[in-house]
Amino acid sequence: MPNSSYLCATDLKSLYPSTTDASFTPETDVVAYDVRCVPLLWLAMFRPADLVTQSILIEADPDAEYFEFGPDGDLVPVEADEEEQDEIVEATAPLTTKDRALAQLDAAVPVLNRLFASEGPLDGHAAMLRKAVAAAPGTHITVELDEIEGLWEPGTFQPALREALAALDGAAGPEAGRARLIELAQLRAGRPFPPARLLLDGTEGVEDDDYWNFVRLLGANFHAEVPWEPSN
Repeated sequence: MPNSSYLCATDLKSLYPSTTDASFTPETDVVAYDVRCVPLLWLAMFRPADLVTQSILIEADPDAEYFEFGPDGDLVPVEADEEEQDEIVEATAPLTTKDRALAQLDAAVPVLNRLFASEGPLDGHAAMLRKAVAAAPGTHITVELDEIEGLWEPGTFQPALREALAALDGAAGPEAGRARLIELAQLRAGRPFPPARLLLDGTEGVEDDDYWNFVRLLGANFHAEVPWEPSN
């Protein structure tokens, strides 16, 4: 999916495991994904100290296919401008051990409950994410978010990400931290958070804004099942 973020598990201490980990299997190693944002509770698993910068080798794929949105909104194939070459890029993204990520998620819940007191508690939502991450293979957790960074003005995404993560430790002002978290997660503010069992208990009568916010809290399944969605 274009313009997406991916919550990934890996045994390597490496960013972008879908590129750097030869054993990476999307069907099991992508915990969840979302489009045009980084979900709020994914952010809750990380702190500024977990932002890692690494050089990533992007190997040219002679069989790669490229798409863009056509005038009717559908993806259509396009020709590459020129022959692809191997490329080394410098990337910064969250990366930490699974145990640390889960401990930081637990610690962030009361902070988020204060920052979003008018929207409602997130204990149940966090418990479901915790279950999904704990069940994923691998010893490390990271977020592949380069496609989201590309949607921002150059030089603005990383400072916003760092400020948002600082808010989870109380190191940023509450209003500024809340605003950054809303911006990164693309939440529609001013509404009560939908219940953690929203999709499990049926979506009849659920408003679009509530469904939108629910996914912006947790993301959606990629291939592996997630506890907040009905089993296939």
